[in-house]
Formats: sequence, C-alpha cells, structure tokens
Amino acid sequence: MNTTAAAMAAGGGEEEDQARMEAVAGKLQTRDAIRLYNWVSHRCFSDCVTSFYRRTLGKKEEDCVRSCVSKFLLLSSASAARFAHLADPSSAAFDD
Repeated sequence: MNTTAAAMAAGGGEEEDQARMEAVAGKLQTRDAIRLYNWVSHRCFSDCVTSFYRRTLGKKEEDCVRSCVSKFLLLSSASAARFAHLADPSSAAFDD
C-alpha cells in the first residue's frame, strides 16, 4: 500500500470514528434531555399537586405547575446563555 492509499484509509477511519462519536453524543444528549424532563415533571408534580380526588388539576395546582415549569425554562435559558458566553468570551451577551 502506498502512502497516499494509507493516508486515505486512515482518513476514512477518522471519519468513521467521528461519525460514531457524534452518534454517541446524540444518544447521550437524548438521554440527558429525557432525564431532565422526568426530573422537572417529578419536581413540579411533587411541589404542586396536593389533591388526588379529581382527574384534573385544580386552578392553584395548574398555576403552580405553570410557574414551576416557567422558572425552570428561564433558569435553563440563562444557564445556556452563560455557558455559551464562557465558551466564547468575545460574545457581548454578558458584561462581567
């Protein structure tokens, strides 16, 4: 095998490795998203739902769940923006 063929074979292996790594990363992101969804659901349900005598949520319970999820979404957005800023300090999203 000449050096050009060896380089092409090595490059193909790197591309396959990269594709595998991306697939694993995608699976991990999906798993983490599901875990986070389950955690938020459990947390908001535990904090807000107090009565098990009806099939639907009461007004206070529904408002509590909405508030709980809204707070979580705001926190997630702020955290993501902060991590993005830390990864790219040249962005002007935050002034330290």
